[in-house]
Amino acid sequence: MVAPTILLLSHAREPFVTERVAEELRRRGALPVRLDTDRLFDDGPFGASLAGDDPGTVWVRGERVRPDAIWLWRAWPRIDAPTMAEAHRAAVNREAHALFFGAVSLLEGRWVDAPDRVRAAENKLLQLRCARAVGLRIPDTRYTSDPDAVRALFDAHEGRVVCKLHAPLEVGMQAHRAFPTRRFRREDLARLDALRRGPMIFQEAIPKALELRVAWAGGAAWTGALDGKETDVDWRFSAAGAWKPHALEAATRAKLAALMKRLGLRQGCLDLILTPDGDTVFLEVNPTGEWGMLEAELGLPIAASLAETLLRDEDEP
Repeated sequence: MVAPTILLLSHAREPFVTERVAEELRRRGALPVRLDTDRLFDDGPFGASLAGDDPGTVWVRGERVRPDAIWLWRAWPRIDAPTMAEAHRAAVNREAHALFFGAVSLLEGRWVDAPDRVRAAENKLLQLRCARAVGLRIPDTRYTSDPDAVRALFDAHEGRVVCKLHAPLEVGMQAHRAFPTRRFRREDLARLDALRRGPMIFQEAIPKALELRVAWAGGAAWTGALDGKETDVDWRFSAAGAWKPHALEAATRAKLAALMKRLGLRQGCLDLILTPDGDTVFLEVNPTGEWGMLEAELGLPIAASLAETLLRDEDEP
């Protein structure tokens, strides 16, 4: 019996998660093949071909790749050309990006998750609408360049408002610059005219008993919790305490399952707040969110769940 081949799309500087998934795949008799997308054009030839009745062929390091499944974790194809003019370097990297995503679209294996689904699911307004549709509570939200809309939100919630960007300022394993979610204060009202040239997301600030990160893997919901009193506004940029395991209520888990099905995702990290009154509020889902800290600190078998998902013969999330 031939071992199934699983293509792992990662990044050379990714230190933990990819190898954990690879290890769990080997344990189950599969052959993981890691492809560090940031070194794609440094490690040898990469390309695709279409001819005649051939549905498409992808070549990596001179060898044909025909995986049974593909795991999309970090897909940041780029070409380093420090001596090239900036405009030319940008053009070269647009081509590299187009080639990579065009080539992998030819792969016929099972995806966790396909790039087009990931891109669509990253839309935070879509996430919120789908979350509300499945019965999850969401924050009162404005994504806008209109100062008056923000002032109205600020008044409606008596100044309890946070603001954030839709995406990081810069993406990469070497430099990941983000704008933290932060409290919008009364003195910020005087600077709202700048919003006309830089729209942002504004939401009511939800009181926190716990902040939850749910690592969703093929239907398994592995959850870590942080004490809401220790996390300030954005736990990623605060001196938060230790992660603790948390068991989701069955009703919440069922709603998350319905949400992930609507978004077409088999994997993702969901951020929730548990309020002091016991309500659960959905904030967002990152289709390729970070869960390494939950497995490392809590021993949650997230990599094992992903390995099983990659090896499972199914068509729907």
